[in-house]
Amino acid sequence: MFVRYRRDKKGKLVEQALIYTEKEHGISRAMIAPDAARIIERLKGAGHQAYIVGGAVRDLLQGATPKDFDLVTDALPTKIKKLFRNARIIGKRFRLVHIMAGGTIYEVSTFRSNKFGSVGNEFGTMDEDVQRRDFTFNALYYDPTDGSLVDFVGGFKDIKAKRIKPIIPLDRIFVEDPVRIVRGVKYGATAGFTVPFLLRRAIKRDSKLLAEVSSSRMTEEFFKILASGKAEPILRCLCDYRLLEYFVPQVWARIQSDLGYSKALFADLKELDALKMEVSDVDLQEAGEDSPEGGKGKQKLSVVLSYFIRSWIQQEEAEAGDNGETFRQALASARSFIQPMNPPRVELEAAVFMIVRATSQSPLQKPHRTRRRRRSAGKKPGAEAAPSPSSNT
Repeated sequence: MFVRYRRDKKGKLVEQALIYTEKEHGISRAMIAPDAARIIERLKGAGHQAYIVGGAVRDLLQGATPKDFDLVTDALPTKIKKLFRNARIIGKRFRLVHIMAGGTIYEVSTFRSNKFGSVGNEFGTMDEDVQRRDFTFNALYYDPTDGSLVDFVGGFKDIKAKRIKPIIPLDRIFVEDPVRIVRGVKYGATAGFTVPFLLRRAIKRDSKLLAEVSSSRMTEEFFKILASGKAEPILRCLCDYRLLEYFVPQVWARIQSDLGYSKALFADLKELDALKMEVSDVDLQEAGEDSPEGGKGKQKLSVVLSYFIRSWIQQEEAEAGDNGETFRQALASARSFIQPMNPPRVELEAAVFMIVRATSQSPLQKPHRTRRRRRSAGKKPGAEAAPSPSSNT
């Protein structure tokens, strides 16, 4: 282990960060997506700092395979775009760069300043960037070119101890971004991390701030949970902290009042987790927009969504009976039930279709009508037919 120093205002050397070697942290170059490593190499070859950061590093340290690799650098977005012809700058307020390589999109962000707290948009230095991150285990920087792991805030030890420790003070962390509440609870549920008492108290105190988050962002975060492979334990934790009502208030109310529905829902989520499917990034990022396209070779968002609404649709069907309007009524009911979540229209339709199709009647089948025989003209009810002349022998 090495120590990185900096000079304080008086010119005195003070410890800035710990640098762990590959032998100490256990992450090897072979565990990194080759294209992510090549992007880092090109940025460093152009004289810039560049690292893999955040959830990917956390997953690697826990022996899990990252779903994606987020990269960070001191290069400005315009400079990154010049270095990679397959790159595009996205975002108006918070500019990022997406680099397409090998069919995968890699997100590259520039170090941010903490001059205006953790939500400002000015570019800054690496030691400022780390102070903007939510929890210590998301603030580790890994360089695949030399195998070094840079730790400014003790995140490496916190991961080993399975401890959730916020970087931003508790009186600001959730006020600046309420979605961090959900992420803290999610990490505790998925990785078995301990949530300290003061952090639990801050979560309960500030949970009402989630009501101010846009429905599109809440929808995206919720579908990430459903596709995480840990949906059942995470939703149980959301219920424990009374956070589910900020995502889907009607679902929360039904769980509280209907034990049968609650058991069926969590059984469906457990079945979903067992599939260990992967939902494409485009599905998650475009939640809330009418986009029918999903990631190539990956599961559609509709499949994940169907497991979440199945128990509700089946219960509604049982109460309504077969009236020939099953699909239309189920779709309207599902759309109302999951509000204010706003999944892409075609994905919700596909999810409902899959559920209704599993019943005895096809969702597109028209209602059966009994045809009535027409009476002969002038024939009175109950009158007997007159014998035909040819029948008299």
